[in-house]
Amino acid sequence: MFDLFGGMSRDEAGGLVYRAALVLLGLLALAAAVAFLVGVREVVRFWPFLGYGLTPVFLAAILAAIAAPVIWIGLSGEFAALRGGACNLLVSGGGIAAYGLSQSWGDPVGRVQMFAVIHLAVAMAALLLLVVSQGAQWRDARPTPVLVRIAFAVFGLTLVTVGTALVLRRDVFPWPLEDDSSVVYGFVFLGAAVYFAYGLWRPVWGNAKGQLAGFLAYDLVLIVPFARLWPASPSLSLAVYLAVIAASALLAVWYLALSPRYRLWASA
Repeated sequence: MFDLFGGMSRDEAGGLVYRAALVLLGLLALAAAVAFLVGVREVVRFWPFLGYGLTPVFLAAILAAIAAPVIWIGLSGEFAALRGGACNLLVSGGGIAAYGLSQSWGDPVGRVQMFAVIHLAVAMAALLLLVVSQGAQWRDARPTPVLVRIAFAVFGLTLVTVGTALVLRRDVFPWPLEDDSSVVYGFVFLGAAVYFAYGLWRPVWGNAKGQLAGFLAYDLVLIVPFARLWPASPSLSLAVYLAVIAASALLAVWYLALSPRYRLWASA
């Protein structure tokens, strides 16, 4: 049936609205990433655990990693790929909210409480998104290439290992972290591990594109600042981070931009 939306069916018009909303959300996350990078005070002050070193740059990388797949899903209409990202935000947002609430009782200013409530809202929104996207079908149902699956397994194992160590407040980061930042970053890494685990559980190329796009955005923000750390403070943890960043960036560039069969604009 056709209606007044320029000859579109109601479902098609609704799909365009959802896609536009996703692109807008992704652009907002990208704008927040830029704000952390350049140090916009009105944005940075919402994060109560800034700590030391490259923390604002790291937060910018996380936001860019969220923005890239959301924008891609909005542009492509691959709504089924929302499920993996929702699992990511449910784990990371829920864990951060629980920790923030546990640490907020002695905060007279209320910044930690607000921080925890925002992440609780993110987790609830992710749960809702996970439920409502269950019926979405894959537009690009080709199997994920074997090399990408192997990389996802390696990335996921690395993220679980590092994320667990950070939650336990172990010194595994390229710069010193205060306890609160360590736990929060740990939940971010554990959420990302779930994202890649979902990519292994649903090895569909329409799913993997968003994961690679997110990792590439993360890499592009961090690779130069992390490389600059090496001359002053070379360490095993920094070497591992640089190796993972370089490998994932090369993998993403090949499959998303160069591979004739799998690049983003190639026909499914």
